[in-house]
Amino acid sequence: MKKLLRTGLTGLAILLSGAASAADLRKIALPPAPELPAFYSWTGFYAGVQGGYAWGDSRVRIAGAFAPVSFRVGADSAFGGAHAGFNYQLGGIVLGIEGDVEALNSRSRFDGIGLSGRVSQDWQASARARLGLAFDRWMVYGTGGASFTEYERRVFAPGAGFGERLTSARTGWNLGAGVNFAFTDHLILGAEYRYTDFGRNRFASSGAFPGLTGSQELSSHSARASVAYKF
Repeated sequence: MKKLLRTGLTGLAILLSGAASAADLRKIALPPAPELPAFYSWTGFYAGVQGGYAWGDSRVRIAGAFAPVSFRVGADSAFGGAHAGFNYQLGGIVLGIEGDVEALNSRSRFDGIGLSGRVSQDWQASARARLGLAFDRWMVYGTGGASFTEYERRVFAPGAGFGERLTSARTGWNLGAGVNFAFTDHLILGAEYRYTDFGRNRFASSGAFPGLTGSQELSSHSARASVAYKF
């Protein structure tokens, strides 16, 4: 009986000792888990500048009292401007809107029988939606929306000493894709390709050349680089 009692007391002591050791282990402060780096947030307003090059050509047809003229207008021109927009991030998806305005110097001349002139484009602008996929500080996106510009056509009668200036404001559409990189928390670098189409523009003389009519198919491709500040 005494032997059984000693054995029981010994076991109880071992159990109490183990419980105390477990309590002591719980009291030991474990080092905190390392914090994971926060992902970059694209949400916010931004504004910046951009520059690039546009290329392509369009067909111009002029008819009337003079011999019909058909020629191609080159849209090749360097350009530069400013842009601003807003992004809102939902998980890895980034929704955005953006507007820009750019100055360019597109000039083309033509000469026909009894008629010559010039076609020029000095500015262009756009308002677009953007849909992006974010990979931390990288974002790829597609964009599309409305485009705006004004074309000027000057028509002359060589040797006659008179001419006419025809202008037309145009609204079209654009579609493109690009990539942004957040170089710092505020500095964003970008590259983008865009196709712009203003459709077919018809025009007519306002009096200097009675019966003169024409049409122009307007489209271009462009590549641009940008730098913006995120507020």
